[in-house]
Amino acid sequence: MIRFQLLGPIEVTRGGERLALGGSKIQTVLATLLLSRDQVVSDSTVSEMLWRGKLPSTSNAQIQTYVSRLRNQLGPQVELVRQRGGYLLRAPGAWVDLDEFQAHATTGHAALTAGRYAEAVTSLRSALALWRGHALVGATEYLAAIEQPGLDEARLAAGEALMTAELARGNHQRVVSELAAMVNQHPFSERVRGLSMLALYRCGRQAEALSTYDACRRHLAEELGIDPGEELKELHQAILEQNAELTAPTVVEVVSRPTPTAPAQLPPAPSDFTGRTAMADRLDAVLRAGGGTAAVVGLAGTGKTALALHVADRIRDEFPDGQLYLDLAGSTPDPMEPSTALAELLHSLGVTEAELPAGPSERTQLFRHLVAGRQLLVVLDDVADEHQVRWLLPGGGKSSVLLTSRARLAALEGATRIPLGGFSTAEAVRLLDSLAGPRHGSDSPASVRTLLAATGRLPLAIRVVASRLAANPDLTVTQVVGRLTYGMQPFDQLRLGDLDVSARIESSYEQLPTARRRALRLMAIGLTGEFSVWHTAVLLDAPLAQVHDLLNGLADRGLAEVSGSRIGQLDLYTIHPLVRAYARERALAEEAPHERGAALERIHHGPHVWQPAA
Repeated sequence: MIRFQLLGPIEVTRGGERLALGGSKIQTVLATLLLSRDQVVSDSTVSEMLWRGKLPSTSNAQIQTYVSRLRNQLGPQVELVRQRGGYLLRAPGAWVDLDEFQAHATTGHAALTAGRYAEAVTSLRSALALWRGHALVGATEYLAAIEQPGLDEARLAAGEALMTAELARGNHQRVVSELAAMVNQHPFSERVRGLSMLALYRCGRQAEALSTYDACRRHLAEELGIDPGEELKELHQAILEQNAELTAPTVVEVVSRPTPTAPAQLPPAPSDFTGRTAMADRLDAVLRAGGGTAAVVGLAGTGKTALALHVADRIRDEFPDGQLYLDLAGSTPDPMEPSTALAELLHSLGVTEAELPAGPSERTQLFRHLVAGRQLLVVLDDVADEHQVRWLLPGGGKSSVLLTSRARLAALEGATRIPLGGFSTAEAVRLLDSLAGPRHGSDSPASVRTLLAATGRLPLAIRVVASRLAANPDLTVTQVVGRLTYGMQPFDQLRLGDLDVSARIESSYEQLPTARRRALRLMAIGLTGEFSVWHTAVLLDAPLAQVHDLLNGLADRGLAEVSGSRIGQLDLYTIHPLVRAYARERALAEEAPHERGAALERIHHGPHVWQPAA
C-alpha cells in the first residue's frame, strides 16, 4: 500500500519504504494535487503554488518534469492524468493521513453530539495522533500559507471537542495540563479558555480559573481592543458564584454505540448450481483465509453472480463478523456512484445518516476504519470498472472481497481474476438435464450438440432453453435448434420471464462508444471463427494500432476474447456465437447495404495482402 502524509513533513511510503521525493517544488506539486485529488488542478494553480506569480519562462516544462518524476516514483497505484489544461490525481487505494484524520474527527464529533463520550474520546485522540507538527512542511511558503489555516482550524476543533468529551466524562484531572498547553498555543480561542477555566475549577483551583479569565480579557483588549464574549463572561460569573451546575459529574455515564448485529446480506445461493468446480475451489482458496480479493469477470450471462454466491455461501462461516452484499449496477446506464455505495456499506455497519461523512474520500476512510480488525466477507456484484470499486476495498486486514464484473478489471491491483466463459460440454448437458430432464425421441445427441454450439454453451442461454423445455413438454431440442438457426427472431427462444439473453448482451453493447458498436456490427457479418488484428483491419479499413485498441476495448467488455491460438506472432480472437448473432441483427437493421457490401468486399479480397507469414 502507498501512504501519503501531509499532517507534518510531507512524506510518501510504499511497501513500508520511504520514497525520496526531492525538493520543495516537487513536494508542493504532490501536495497540491493530493489536496484536490479527483479534481483537475489547472496549470495556473500549480504555477501559483510554486512561484506565486513570478513564473520562469520554462514553468510549463518544469511542471511536466515534476509530474513525470512523481508518476515514476508513485507507481501504478496512483493515477496522474493530464486533463483539460491541468492534472488529475486519483489514489483511491492509498492511505492518506488527512483522510484518516477527517474520518476519525467526523466520527468523534458525531459521537460527542450524540452523548457517546467514550467513543468520542477514542476517535478524536486517534485523529489528533496523526499530526506530527505543522502540516505541509516541505512545501512552498505560499501553499502552506493558503492551506494551513483551514487544516489548523480543523485540528483545533477536534482538540476542543476532545476536551469537551473528556470533561463530560469527569476527566478534568487528566486534561487540565493539556488545556493549559492549548491556551498557550491558541491564546485567542475563548472556547479553549473556557474549557481550561472549567477544568481548573473542577480541580479545586478556583483562583487559577479566575486568573485565566483575567489574562484572556487583558490579551483581547491589548491585541484586538475587544472584551470576551458573553459565554465566557457567564462562565466567569458562575465560577465566582461557585454555581453547582459547574460541578463535575459524580457518575460517568458512558453511552456507546450499540454493537450492530453482524450483517447477513448475501442473496440465496442458486440451489441448482452446476459445474465450475475448479474455479470455485480457486476462489475458496483466495478468500477463505481472509484478506483476499478475487474478481469473477466475463461476458453477460456466464453465471458470474451464481458462482460468486455459491462460493460466498460455502465460506460464510469463516467470516463471523458478517457478510455485506451490494449490487453496483455497473452494467446499467446508471452505475452506482462510489459515494452512494460507501453510504450503503456504512449504514450496514451501523453508521447513522447524521454520522455519514460528506465526501467519498472521508467515507472510504471511515469504512476502512470500521472494517479494520473485523472478519467480513464483502461481495460487490456487477462492478463497472476499477475506479468505481477501488473506493470500496477495505484496504487489507482480515476481510475478503469478492467481485463480479463484465469488465476485465485488469488494472485492479492485488486481485485474483477468474475469467468466466461458456460451460464445458459436460457442464452444459448436466444443467440441461437437471432442469429439463433427459431428452428422448427426436432429441438426439446430435441435436443437443447443435444446440450447445448455437448458444456457445452460455450458461444463461442453457438455463432459458432448459426452462422452456421443462415448461413445454411438446417442445423438443430439435425444434429449438431450428428456431435458433433458421427462425426470423432467434432470440425469442432465449427469453423467459425476466431471463433475457438478448437484453443482457444489449446492455453491454450499449455501453460501447459509437465507433466500437459499428465495428462489432461489421465484424459480426464479415469475420467468422478465429480472426487476427490483420483481418479486422482489412474489414474495417482502419490502422492496425487503432484496431488493436478496438479489440482490447471489446475484450474488456467480454464482447471479444483472445482464443488462445496464434498465426505467427499474432493472437487470434473470437466472438461468442450469441454476441455475433446479436451484432449481426443490429448490422442488418442499421448498416446501409452498400456499407455492408464494401466491408465484405474488403475482407474477401484483402487478406492475402494483409496476412502475415505463419
